[in-house]
Amino acid sequence: MVMSNKRLFLLLLLAVCSWMTCLDEIDIANAERPEVGYVVQGKLLMGTASSLFEATVEQMFVYTSNINQRIRDVQVTLVGDDGQQLVLTSAPIDGVYRQNLAQSEFAVAVGKKYRLEVVLSSGEQLVSAWEEIMPLPEAGSLSWQFDELEVVGAGEVAMLAPALAYRIDASVQASEGSKAQLRWEFIDAYKITDDLGAVCYVENPFQASEVILLDGAEVSGDTVADYPLFKSLINQKHIEGYYLTAYQQALTPNSFAYWKEVAALLEREGTVFDNPAGLISTNMESPTNPEMLLFGQFSAYQQDTLRLYISREDMGSPTFYCPRPPSNQPMPPITICDGCIDAIGAAYDKPFYWEE
Repeated sequence: MVMSNKRLFLLLLLAVCSWMTCLDEIDIANAERPEVGYVVQGKLLMGTASSLFEATVEQMFVYTSNINQRIRDVQVTLVGDDGQQLVLTSAPIDGVYRQNLAQSEFAVAVGKKYRLEVVLSSGEQLVSAWEEIMPLPEAGSLSWQFDELEVVGAGEVAMLAPALAYRIDASVQASEGSKAQLRWEFIDAYKITDDLGAVCYVENPFQASEVILLDGAEVSGDTVADYPLFKSLINQKHIEGYYLTAYQQALTPNSFAYWKEVAALLEREGTVFDNPAGLISTNMESPTNPEMLLFGQFSAYQQDTLRLYISREDMGSPTFYCPRPPSNQPMPPITICDGCIDAIGAAYDKPFYWEE
């Protein structure tokens, strides 16, 4: 996951603030405006069935908003080391420049290198380093078991709550004599029946609290067994049927180092009195303005998919989440039970992979 650009940048500002102590009073009205900067995030994903290219360009330090603004009128180009080019000149309302490469003539292959080029409306150029598509080890299998997770309850008292722990068996042997550097991202999907009897399937990216990485060079053999991924609390998602989808990615050393820095920053997020994290490295630069403030990363990687199903029976056939107990409030809060189709990521149709 994946942590959002905005959260990552806020963490960076928090770290810098703790380093500088930030105890002096600041006159906001007369403060010098910081230099405008940009966050560029791009990925070239080579999948088993198709490949996808996505990129976003965000402007920072815009005084009309406290949120980075996605720019939709830049020129974004995916370039291959074999001379191929894919040019996108506008983005939809979500600000993501996106192209399913199955609908283009741009070909992606293992061992080839690619980079991202951006031209702003001002003419400034932003260019990434070259990224190579690395060999991906054969996908393994996911497993789960009941566990516990520490949460903070009433009165700020720590307590243990029922949870599920997810693990993976995986190969780290990418090719003859080489081991892969792996990262995993996740999507979860669950079934729910609302008060009207409608059945929905809700599918969303799973926001793990940490970056899940594995450096194959640190594994003594060619495989890992029961490698811990993450834990999640048991809740309404697990009552009527649940799927966890894991996307296994083979990263370049540069991208792996980037995500290790992000992981370290997340681990140090707990207190502003920790040592400053410093700036996370980026593989973006501006040949037209070398001093430009830039953040972000372009990554190119091969990806495979693993899925795990947990049935209602696996969970001990718990009580259905809906209908909710009657409320004494004049206007009880609206929940997913009032209309499951209104939930983010909800659909009446089953995901194509759903089997019970």
